Amino acid sequence: MQNLLESKNQRELFEALAQYRCDSATQIRTVVAGSVAPLADVAEKCSPFPMRLRRMGDFAVGQFNYASGDLRLAGTMFFCSTTYKTIHYIICVCSGTVWHRSILRFLKALYPKLVPVFLTQGELFGLLKDTKAAIPDSDFRIIGHSRKQSLRIGRRRKYESSRTRTDKSLEDVFSEAEEQGSWFSSVSFGFERSKRETHSQDDPLVSATLSKYGHFFCSSHFDHFLYGTLAKMTDIADRKMKFFSNRSRRDTQAFKARPISITYQTPEFDSQKDSNSFVEVMRRMSGVSCSVLHNNPYVHLSVVDSNDGSAADVWVLKNDEILLIPQIKATEAALKKVVNYIFEEWREGSVSSPTSDDGI
Repeated sequence: MQNLLESKNQRELFEALAQYRCDSATQIRTVVAGSVAPLADVAEKCSPFPMRLRRMGDFAVGQFNYASGDLRLAGTMFFCSTTYKTIHYIICVCSGTVWHRSILRFLKALYPKLVPVFLTQGELFGLLKDTKAAIPDSDFRIIGHSRKQSLRIGRRRKYESSRTRTDKSLEDVFSEAEEQGSWFSSVSFGFERSKRETHSQDDPLVSATLSKYGHFFCSSHFDHFLYGTLAKMTDIADRKMKFFSNRSRRDTQAFKARPISITYQTPEFDSQKDSNSFVEVMRRMSGVSCSVLHNNPYVHLSVVDSNDGSAADVWVLKNDEILLIPQIKATEAALKKVVNYIFEEWREGSVSSPTSDDGI
């Protein structure tokens, strides 16, 4: 860790991370997220726990050490830029305990200034396919995954979550999930030295995890992922950041709405039962006030973000489309949060702008 802290610029930090090998208790954990304001400034103002921040030219270092119940939680976060002005990396080397108790808490506290990435199942699959070639002369294998399966019971939609270890191929894992109507929260994989090559038995197994929430973990070989998997994640994040930007009515001429359309290849709303189920799902969304303005024969909801007051109307006028109409104030983070929630708690669809050719 000391080598990382001695880095004088971001290039040196990445070079040090490329040489870093984690022990069994830690991983190099990277978050890809959007922020219009400088990320270090946001962290300094919004951190939920005391943090000492040092700016090191083109990156910043945040260190924390505080008590939480019976635990002492300490760690370091590196705030780094990417090739896109509004997309950033938050990198830390830490244990699972620090990740869950501190880093995830920190990310949640930065909302809505921090806009998290949400990968669709197609994007997750595409990134994993590209990652298979990240380390030459090695064999890629799926180690395990965390997934959810939708169970429709009456008017409520329930879910069955599972964590599974597997030796199946990447393609088989995703094909099986699609057949079973389930989706992945994260997929863990590893690289082993090819059995066709002769290597020392000391050559390590590289393990890694890719999450649909824009989180990437690895035990070593950070540079192989930095210029491949993580770079492609920033491409996706930038495209989505631009799509959800400038949709408040106050940002458009004559307060004209810039709606967002979620469409499906097959009908999602064939009956009043489906409409009722969708309304119940939306009413359970955390951090949002959801008012039901109409529910029969069409759906009209008003959702207001409790954090920043962003508002949007949700309409279901067709059996294969959900319309999101931003109101006077509607930030990128709030709109993206609603779409992400619908994708995760209802069903993923295709996102586009009915008034333009934009889409993601």
